[in-house]
Amino acid sequence: MAVHPTVMHSAIEVDARWRNLLCGGLMVLIAGMCILPAGPSFNPGKPYQYLLALTLYLPALILGFARFDRWRDLGHRPLMPWLLVLLCWSAVSLAWTNASRPLDEILRILSVLVFLFAWRHGIGDDPRRQRWLLVGGAGLLAATAIAAMLRFAIQPPPDGRVTGFGVMANANLLAAAMGAGFLWLWPWRFHMRGQRLLKWSAMSVLVACLVLADSRSAWAALFAAVFVLLAIRRKERAWRRVVALIVVGAGVAVAAYPELSERGWSFRPQIMQHSWDLFLQQPWLGLGLGARFTLPVQGGMGMDQVHTHNLFTQIAVELGLPGLLLWSGIWLALGWRAWRHRDEVIGRVVLGLWVFASVMVQFDLPHLIDSPRPGWLIIWLPLALSLSLPSASTDPSRAR
Repeated sequence: MAVHPTVMHSAIEVDARWRNLLCGGLMVLIAGMCILPAGPSFNPGKPYQYLLALTLYLPALILGFARFDRWRDLGHRPLMPWLLVLLCWSAVSLAWTNASRPLDEILRILSVLVFLFAWRHGIGDDPRRQRWLLVGGAGLLAATAIAAMLRFAIQPPPDGRVTGFGVMANANLLAAAMGAGFLWLWPWRFHMRGQRLLKWSAMSVLVACLVLADSRSAWAALFAAVFVLLAIRRKERAWRRVVALIVVGAGVAVAAYPELSERGWSFRPQIMQHSWDLFLQQPWLGLGLGARFTLPVQGGMGMDQVHTHNLFTQIAVELGLPGLLLWSGIWLALGWRAWRHRDEVIGRVVLGLWVFASVMVQFDLPHLIDSPRPGWLIIWLPLALSLSLPSASTDPSRAR
């Protein structure tokens, strides 16, 4: 039986409205990190969580329960089957964890899954929506950077490091967000002169804020990401820029060496050794997702650490060898997919974020499954973006 055109048009309009709602919820996720207050340990505060539940989680769940084949579509996307196995293993590990609130860990697992679902069905393969969200999100981060630097100029903090607001009220978390915003803007081309001026102004502001955050891991991560993004370009001018970047980077490193070395290794070797010892206590199962532990540093001088300062060792401690192998495989496969699609704008965004995160998580942002925080912008967002990349069975020319 033929479907009346009016009915079909109405169905399309309903679907478009839901996609707009999900797209708005994804923008709220970024905006909330910039301005809404945080709870203890820079975790999202209740106003942010409630707003996110209303604008993103609830619409995504309604859309998913309305048609279960949408979940099946998500599960069939590249990397998703292995990611689902990892999330299931994380949930199983709650059977032996000593986490104080296991229900919170379950909700964090679900929030990651719902976020990926919302991206797939709110943004999908639509280049206009991809561009709107990334450019708009970078604009929000640039505005946050300006506000943070103004506050820094008026009332400098004792440690001399700029911090943001809410969940970004930490120098390393702020630097991760600023680096993400810079890499969201980098590959996009703008034809109007005013737009190009705004782009480069925003990128300059983001870099300035990242530098003032004095996060050495973020500096190295951004340098590596920009180096790769320049090196993959096939123009002679790009290679000249690569050489210029190396010269400038080396000059800055030499000039700033006294300041860079002032904090030394920040106890990272000791933390790594204690993390390895903790992993060996339960290598196959791990301590469980969200497990509480302490890593003694400098022998009882009040320097005990509650995480490993490294994403991969944190996963090894919490989820054991199965979790470490699963995540390592997923992350390497994500980098390979980004490399294969480096000629596409989204592929370059994913590649830049992948390089940036691969360096930064060696020293900071150790939590993989967590509430929405800046770590999401360099770990889960590139995975979400990869859902928009064509699979091996898809014609890439049709997905651009």
